[in-house]
Amino acid sequence: MNNQTKTAELQEISTTSKQEYSNKQLAKFLIPTLLGILLFLTPIYIDGRLTIMIALMIDFVNDFTKPIMVPVAVAVTVLPSILSLIVKYSSLKNNSNAFIQVFNPTNGWLITRILGAIVMMMVYLQIGPEWIWHRNTGGVILHDIAPILIAIYFISAILLPLLTEFGLMEFVGTFFNRIFQKLFGLPGSAAVDSIASWLSATSVGIILTTQQYKNGFYSSREACVIATNFSIVSVGYAYFLLKLIGLQDMFISWYFSVAITGIICAIILPKLPPLCFKKHSYHTGEKNQLATETITDEPLFQQAISKAINRAEKAESPQVLVRNSFLVAFDLAISMYPAIMLVGALGLALIEFTPIFQILSQPLVPLLELLQLPEAEKASVALLAGVIDSIMPTILGASIESELTRFVLAGVAVTQIVFLSEVALVLMRAGIGLKLADILLIYVMRVLISLPILTLFAHLFVG
Repeated sequence: MNNQTKTAELQEISTTSKQEYSNKQLAKFLIPTLLGILLFLTPIYIDGRLTIMIALMIDFVNDFTKPIMVPVAVAVTVLPSILSLIVKYSSLKNNSNAFIQVFNPTNGWLITRILGAIVMMMVYLQIGPEWIWHRNTGGVILHDIAPILIAIYFISAILLPLLTEFGLMEFVGTFFNRIFQKLFGLPGSAAVDSIASWLSATSVGIILTTQQYKNGFYSSREACVIATNFSIVSVGYAYFLLKLIGLQDMFISWYFSVAITGIICAIILPKLPPLCFKKHSYHTGEKNQLATETITDEPLFQQAISKAINRAEKAESPQVLVRNSFLVAFDLAISMYPAIMLVGALGLALIEFTPIFQILSQPLVPLLELLQLPEAEKASVALLAGVIDSIMPTILGASIESELTRFVLAGVAVTQIVFLSEVALVLMRAGIGLKLADILLIYVMRVLISLPILTLFAHLFVG
């Protein structure tokens, strides 16, 4: 795109922003946006707990399909992995059909799919070494984690265009742009990513960020910062973790502590390696012109409406959006299921059947003792286990007697954000510029920054 074309488009946007909009144009922005807000961003109280509509939909589907979800999880892991092997070594790999290309991953992901499928069958059939299929290792992934992910992937991906394609990101971004730029060096639309994951699920926030990156609204650096600092676990899941560790009665003070800690991490981490070294390069080659700030004397609200309606006018048809979203969800599911099984089962086996985590966690013991956290030996293992999955610190920490230590462990489980069994794999699959070494370093830094802050709050609220 040449400079004359860019200038013409910006002039068109500027001119359009000053005119009155038809009811049809307003409706194209407002109806999908309000529906998206209702589904993803509106908190509601059900049975005394805070949740959102999309979470209720996911829970309903999971409850309805629960009896068949274990074999479905096996099928989603094994069959696409076999098809990927067939496509990779046949003429089909040259077929340009988008659905067929889902079964044509890179060599690294092909190996991951095949190995994950093998481990899945070993766990499902309980064959091979017990440390693979034991209920506390591969069994946790198959029976506790895998059954709930399909609904999250498909329902979220198919409905997410309501938030991304019809102007909400532009509308919110206009108001929050200065705040997010000053505090985090990010565009204001990152606020929507944060709210989406905060009220729904980490994967939702990452999928949302990935879509915005691939559409040219975020640079690689911005996408990396947002995904590793704002894609926190949902409020509902945070409550589940706190209940698991036996501190649900302290939810308000604990979640306040988690929120403040997360903001501090988001301010500090982008200024440190590896995030500070990420480049402002765009997936599309250049920044999307709809995301470009233009100098105008218009009131802020008018600017927001103008950008939102211009974005909604360029949205694809619902059929195209659903088709593309389905492909995104399907690709994510058939890649993540084998990867989660492979990484999760092996990681949990290391904790359950070897002393490796006990040994590796020893350097954390003096730090925890310095912070005056009781039962530092047990807490160090639980803390390090969080690199496998965010649920691990609360599972292993539930047996710790000290409320002070449990308060901190549950907080770190939420603020660490990245973990290998799901988020790290989704991040690498997203192609936004994060490698495994980056993710591990970010995990370590988030834990080290979070620990003293959460400990301070723990001493304040627990005593």
